[in-house]
This record gives sequence, C-alpha cells and structure tokens, in this order.
Amino acid sequence: MSMKSITLLIAGLLFHVVVYAANHAMHDHSMMAGNNNQAMGMGILHHVNVDKKTVNLTHEPIPSLNWPEMTMDLPVTKRVDLTRFKAGDQVHFTLKKGRDNHFRIISMEPHQ
Repeated sequence: MSMKSITLLIAGLLFHVVVYAANHAMHDHSMMAGNNNQAMGMGILHHVNVDKKTVNLTHEPIPSLNWPEMTMDLPVTKRVDLTRFKAGDQVHFTLKKGRDNHFRIISMEPHQ
C-alpha cells in the first residue's frame, strides 16, 4: 500500500469519526434510527418541563434504534401527563418518529 493510499484511508476514517461525533453531539437521532419508527426505552429523568412538554433524561441503550446510552432532551406528546413525574424518577417510555423525522415520547410510565 502506498503512502498516498494510507494517507487517504486515514483522512477518510477521521472524516467519518468527526461527522459521527458532530451528529451525536447535536442529539439529532432521526438519521440513526434506520427503518424503525417506534421503540421502547428505560431511563432516569433529570428535568421535566410541563409547559414546554419536554423531558431531559439519560436512557439506556436502545438497540432497535442503534442509540447508545446517552443524556438528551426529548419532546413528549399531549397524551403524556408530565405532572405525574419529577427529576430522579426512573421511567419506561415509548418513542415514535413523527412526520418531521424526529422522535417524541408517546407514552411514559414510572419504573417500579
């Protein structure tokens, strides 16, 4: 293998690492999910914003979406009663991809 080929290979690998890191840092998981439009997960809530209908949580890996464990903000649908939850709660939740290709929590229950 020539030095030029090795240099191009390394540059290509670095490019993919930077692109993956940038996408992961922005928490835009719409492209990471493959063809799955719905998935279940477990996590712990850090912040609940009833007015904005969002939660901040750390979820366990979600293999069906190719999501690693991470902390992120997620919107919830009107069906989820956020007044039942507080920071520190462990929860089971169901995500669904909307027409805008972004995931939202469509159901959430306390984990006992």
